[in-house]
Amino acid sequence: MKHLIAVMACVLMMVCVTGAFARGGGEQAQGGGQLRIAVILKTLSSPYWQTVLSGAERAGKDFNVKIEAFGPPTEDGVEEQINMVQNAIQNKFDAIVFSPCQPPAAVSVLNQTKQAGIPVVVIDTPMPADFQNYVTFIGSNNYQIGVIGAQEMLKVLNAGAKILVLEGAPGNPTMTDRANGAEKVFRDAGMNIVSRQPAYSDRDRAYGITQNVLQTTDIDAVWGSNDDQASGALRAITQAGKSAVVVGVDGNQFALESVRDGGLYATVAQSAEQMGYLGVQYAIDAINGKSVAKQIDAPTPVVTKANVGEFLK
Repeated sequence: MKHLIAVMACVLMMVCVTGAFARGGGEQAQGGGQLRIAVILKTLSSPYWQTVLSGAERAGKDFNVKIEAFGPPTEDGVEEQINMVQNAIQNKFDAIVFSPCQPPAAVSVLNQTKQAGIPVVVIDTPMPADFQNYVTFIGSNNYQIGVIGAQEMLKVLNAGAKILVLEGAPGNPTMTDRANGAEKVFRDAGMNIVSRQPAYSDRDRAYGITQNVLQTTDIDAVWGSNDDQASGALRAITQAGKSAVVVGVDGNQFALESVRDGGLYATVAQSAEQMGYLGVQYAIDAINGKSVAKQIDAPTPVVTKANVGEFLK
């Protein structure tokens, strides 16, 4: 826990240096009244995004701004999410904190936010590299997440191990980059990728995919591009009476508990709550004309049974 507190303190110190607001600052919209910030996430239904939202809501209380949260039922609700951004424009929010389901599909609507004069802070998943109509991106290097997670798995896998790789919805660069990073490490180490399939960041889909794979071949490990997918795969493996090294991403509470109890081998943790908090804080900076760096990196420590106690709440 001391390690996690230190990481968060460093991030908050960086914010203070760049000009953070005083707690409870009572920021106001240009026309008077309380600032309104729309937080539009990939979904509101998963533990990870609920944690991101809790950080945004905490920032809303600290800086006395109104937070309104939106998100489609599942992470593949691309059109629904774009409609939510358009509604935020029509309802004249002062700023938007946004995590795109499919970044290329969101280019047009973020151009609309630019034209409307509404600053957008992108979190978790970056927009295409040649697109710049947003204030800043706050998130992790997802390819590197895949690399460090796979490297942790190699410590306990034998040469030629059979590995199932689960990624998210097609077109979701966050999950694709994680799976690409992991697969590169596995292939370079001579591992056998028996299957790579999209599980749409969903626990039940990951469970079903893993069940189907186990009907035709044994597997030694599963790379889950988020904790929900890893958890679903682990359930299928356990029910089949087998064992495998399973690793996820995000560091959600249920994943940390599973690592502690000997279920998941590891999870690559993200600063989900802090990401939401900083998204709101930098949105307020942008509203008030303050300079904000174009990219802000979030730490991604690997959590195993050896250090999970430091991360459990």
